[in-house]
Amino acid sequence: MNTMLALFALAGLQQPSAADHWNLVSNAGLEKADATGKLPVGFSLSGVAKWWQGGYVDEITTAAIRLDSQSTNGSAEGTASTMIRGIDQSKGKWVRFTVRGLCEDQFALAGNELALQMDFYAEGGKKFMETAKRLIWKQVETDRKQFAINGDYGKKGASVWRTYEFEELLPFKEVDSVKVSVVMKGGNAKSAKDTNFFVDDFSVEQRTASSRGLVDPATRKQIAPEVAVSTSGMIALGGRWYYRPNVGENLQLENGKLTGTLTVGQANSDRLFYKTDRLYAIFKGTMSAFLLPGHMDENRNVVQSAQYVEDNLRLQFNGGATMRVLSRNIPNHPTAKFPDRYGTQGYNPSYIKAQQNTYTIPVEPQSNPNAIVMTAANANGGLNMGPIGFAVNGVQFFNPYDAGLTEAVSIMDRCCGHPAPDYAYHYHKYPICVNTPFVDRGDEHSTVLGFAIDGFPLYGPYERDGVMARDDKQHPLDGFNGHTDSSRGYHYHVTPGKFPYLIGGYRGTASRRR
Repeated sequence: MNTMLALFALAGLQQPSAADHWNLVSNAGLEKADATGKLPVGFSLSGVAKWWQGGYVDEITTAAIRLDSQSTNGSAEGTASTMIRGIDQSKGKWVRFTVRGLCEDQFALAGNELALQMDFYAEGGKKFMETAKRLIWKQVETDRKQFAINGDYGKKGASVWRTYEFEELLPFKEVDSVKVSVVMKGGNAKSAKDTNFFVDDFSVEQRTASSRGLVDPATRKQIAPEVAVSTSGMIALGGRWYYRPNVGENLQLENGKLTGTLTVGQANSDRLFYKTDRLYAIFKGTMSAFLLPGHMDENRNVVQSAQYVEDNLRLQFNGGATMRVLSRNIPNHPTAKFPDRYGTQGYNPSYIKAQQNTYTIPVEPQSNPNAIVMTAANANGGLNMGPIGFAVNGVQFFNPYDAGLTEAVSIMDRCCGHPAPDYAYHYHKYPICVNTPFVDRGDEHSTVLGFAIDGFPLYGPYERDGVMARDDKQHPLDGFNGHTDSSRGYHYHVTPGKFPYLIGGYRGTASRRR
């Protein structure tokens, strides 16, 4: 473990409180060691749980906890826990626990006991009150089945960093502490490698209402800070965009409409809403990133220690017909090490470099009657090379082809990205591991993953519970990879394993300005 401690000390990686002001977990990224140097501060581990380097040696990752399922008799067990004290129920009775997990392809269980667990305590964490648990093994198995084809050469597409979520109502008024855990029982892997479930990025949010629309039986109310049911008190920015200002926030308005410039970054990302079937703060917490050792800054200097970038992505509105998107294009998730000298990502010679990208997109996109669908090998130029859109973390989307007009979908890292010759990291297909404020369990219509530069939104893969849009016969996608419904208007869907993967052309009018 000392080697890993030295790595984190060199990286200087610390999670700034400003970036996670809603997260009650200290040492959420597991990078800080306790006095023994053997455990992450604030965490307890049992059984096979080990503090470890996350992911693979050819990836740029941070610390993680490893739960190894290798066992000859299905007896491998392990738990990773942290206690949150000082819960003030006047600030909200809902608790949302999320972790980022990576399930290797040979991880196996004799039963189904891979779970997120909450234990509720009173008297400052001394008096146990109740336990609640959510099994996530079924979701892992579903992902393995549905997303395998999203991976390298159609394999291992689910073996990526994925966000898992558990939300619960505080059960008693006396509860003032919550212990959150990731629990594995019945580990039964027979393979000698790739048998781990890695967990990282622990997050606990105390909320005034459920993020998933669950209702407190005592109040029958649901108005969450990041999922709104009404535009009351919000400023209409055009199209489906709304902003809820803080009391006393100085904005230039005339007759309730924005006349000055509103800039949205990490600090106020939870106040920008986009209307789908509900009003969602789709950029909450996605706008920051770390420029990590091995990346390059804008001046092509190789980074030696981690640099926190609070506003990796910014959006600017001025009350007009367009909005500006300003992105440094730094991925906020684990990536492969580039340049790739091992050939695991196709011998890519490029670094991941911070960019200065600017896009101008319409706030209220309109269908273009002259729009064309991309033909085979993009022979008609239906989609330009280079950026065709951006994810909620600011990273670029590209069309399915590389510079040689061959499909680029099998030469990327496990988060479905790689750098271009200009060192701009980008995605050619569904980046399954991108964190969004709302976890896509596949049990309802997916939320917004990003936008094409014609202004139309790109949603995740699901049309409804258990049905991907790519497979939906009732409401099929058109050649652009989109369709219309009454709640969302026209929108695109990602289609894992099915060409064109992201979009098949611009349904609207795209501005190519950068």
